[in-house]
Amino acid sequence: MRIKIKLLSIFTSLIFVFLFAIFLSYLSHPVSAQKENSNDHVSGQVLVKFKDGTPQNIIDAETKRQNGKVTSKIDKLNVLVLKVPQSAEEKVVNALAQNPNVEYAELDYIAYAIDFPQDPPNDTYYAGNQWGLENTGQTIVGQTGTLDADIDAETAWKVTTGNSIEVAVLDTGIDQAHPDLPIGEKVVLQKDFTGSGSVNDFYGHGTHVSGIVSATTNNSAGVAGTCPDCRLLNGKVLNDSGSGVYSWITNGIIWAADNGAKVINMSLGGSVPSKTLEKAVNYAWGKNVVVVAAAGNSGNPSKTYPGAYTNAIAVAATDNQDNKASFSEYGSWVDVAAPGVNVYSTFPTHPFYLQTEYGRSENYDFGSGTSMATPMTSGVVALIWSTGKYTYASDVRSRLELTADKISGTGTYWLAGRINAGNAVDDSYVLPSPTPTSKPGKNR
Repeated sequence: MRIKIKLLSIFTSLIFVFLFAIFLSYLSHPVSAQKENSNDHVSGQVLVKFKDGTPQNIIDAETKRQNGKVTSKIDKLNVLVLKVPQSAEEKVVNALAQNPNVEYAELDYIAYAIDFPQDPPNDTYYAGNQWGLENTGQTIVGQTGTLDADIDAETAWKVTTGNSIEVAVLDTGIDQAHPDLPIGEKVVLQKDFTGSGSVNDFYGHGTHVSGIVSATTNNSAGVAGTCPDCRLLNGKVLNDSGSGVYSWITNGIIWAADNGAKVINMSLGGSVPSKTLEKAVNYAWGKNVVVVAAAGNSGNPSKTYPGAYTNAIAVAATDNQDNKASFSEYGSWVDVAAPGVNVYSTFPTHPFYLQTEYGRSENYDFGSGTSMATPMTSGVVALIWSTGKYTYASDVRSRLELTADKISGTGTYWLAGRINAGNAVDDSYVLPSPTPTSKPGKNR
């Protein structure tokens, strides 16, 4: 066995994209014709894709003409990362876009971990720490009876607990000493794409997300994961301040797809679209990997990337009454919803940013956001894969969406409904008819 993803908020020395009232937005098409906010991208750095077959001498001549230097290359996409004069990046992008040998050029935008909403969540209505996985029903004021707003995880676990399916968490890293996320046993592959020099999590977001996906379960301690027997790939694409540039995230997606992940979780996002990021999502999809990403926490219908891309599943957040969480982004571009309010999970066992910023506890605590709903969805996707009944990512995605509960808001706030793990892996579940058609509103 090999030894080895908006909590949405933060501004840092890289301070750029606007974050989703904590848990952020994402990216999509060329920006050569657009004037972008100078705080949403890396100063002095651009991404450029020359057309296939362009001679190297022409590439070198154009790079030199723009006073650029190739610092790295995203090989699988044939995209160059260019260092250019400070504050000249938008000028360079516009100039490159005029070159007939250039397919596209764009700024290297910044995405953020989708952190907690500004207002602290109210725990009053939640029965049990992990109500989103399984609860006994919540009493609704003014109505009779109770509401079952969880994803029926226990029902799903009677069928499958994961069968070692690998889920890549592209985030701020994973705590290297957490007892519920043991390295080598639970976390089987790790890589840092940020240049921080460590795969450890000093922000707190990645560890929380990872526990939701697959904390060690039935060990008489801590918390249960959505996919108990899944394995995790730790791709650190956001730095210790919770932000990361699109080129880091792109490299993380390709790495995960090339190293056995069947699901990629990205509880992060940016508000600006990017061809490079979209190509990376398409690359993973082409490798038969299901990409799951946060819708964002700004509470409006604005798109977040990579969630808004066609080949990504965008996830909104619901509360314990099956209502859209007030902070959750929504719209026809959002695919599914999942519990994302007061989700109890792992946090680092050492001091971390979200501990001081939001008063979260070491080891375990609550978190709210579409960043929490996303890994719960990734866990269910992994459970579907683990049944062994599906060969293609498209079939797994369809199963997730077709078996979702059509709660209030379906068709308006999100397309398919709130995910249901029990339905998703139950052969006896009768799929609705007619089958939904193509998804409107997603970037194509």
